[in-house]
Amino acid sequence: MTSTARPAATAKDVAREAGVHQSTVSRALDPAQADRVRPETRLRVEQAARKLNYNPNLTARDLRSQRTMTVGVLIPSFGNPVYGSLVRGISAELEQRRYHALVIETPDGRDRIPSALAILQGRRVDGMIIASARTGDEDAVRRVMDAGVPVVLALRWLDALDTIRVINDDELGGALAARHLIELGHRRLAEVGGPESISNFTARSRGFRKVAERAGIEVVGGTFQAQAPTIAEGRRTTARLLDLHAGVTGVFAHNDLLAVGALESLAARRLRCPDDVSIVGYNDSPLTAHLAPPLTTVRMPIDPMGHLAARRLLEVIDGASADPVTLSLPPRLLVRQSTARAPRRWH
Repeated sequence: MTSTARPAATAKDVAREAGVHQSTVSRALDPAQADRVRPETRLRVEQAARKLNYNPNLTARDLRSQRTMTVGVLIPSFGNPVYGSLVRGISAELEQRRYHALVIETPDGRDRIPSALAILQGRRVDGMIIASARTGDEDAVRRVMDAGVPVVLALRWLDALDTIRVINDDELGGALAARHLIELGHRRLAEVGGPESISNFTARSRGFRKVAERAGIEVVGGTFQAQAPTIAEGRRTTARLLDLHAGVTGVFAHNDLLAVGALESLAARRLRCPDDVSIVGYNDSPLTAHLAPPLTTVRMPIDPMGHLAARRLLEVIDGASADPVTLSLPPRLLVRQSTARAPRRWH
């Protein structure tokens, strides 16, 4: 039987179709060199490659350039939609340069970061975006940086580590929550705090308490940090808070999962939100607008943060400065129905 399969197109075929030199084809289809080719020429080459169904030998190219075209990404939870949004932003930016993300989950409290970093180094990733760092991970991350691997910390950061950070202004976010509750007349405020080992939660608490202190208002609940930023921990810590501090009317939960747990704890005590207690969350996770009541929360620019982290990392991979810098994006408050004027008896 005679085969009718057509031979695979070559770079020479694409060059002939596009009317350019073969070396121009290589540059135009290489993300690391494409900006050296005029846009109109690059477009012509790409159209010719699609027409001929040309697939460049990426493995050979990557071996020549000493790149794997992969970026390692560490997140603490596949289940938390915040990190799904972050990875989506990262992946969208990487795909524009034909890079791929290798995502590893490193759950909080399980000391998985060192082994995950070793896996990524073994895969020879071109750089790493770490969004799951906690206090205690400094040495493991520093070893990766000392080995020459570009690292960007995203969302979370480590105070003791000098590197590139792409973060949300969590102190501002905490301040927005405090101002909102105080403007509604609340004078008995509390926090349902996340673990102190996670930088975001300490910054949110700092911002919240600074505003409250300036207004002459005491904040209770500082010793009730959740062991993990989960619904179950939000329920448990809120129950303890209400047992020890009567008359609290305004609660700031350090993330939306903790806020959902707080709502459940209030319901178990037949307390109404917001008639008896107002609650502010943080993150603007999907479905928070559909809770009963819809949750007032602080929205982080998660998708832009992912884009920026990936863009900055790719710049370093391409030879830009890796000097420490903090790129901080501002959050904004979304007011919904879980907050209202403080009950009249407390005015």
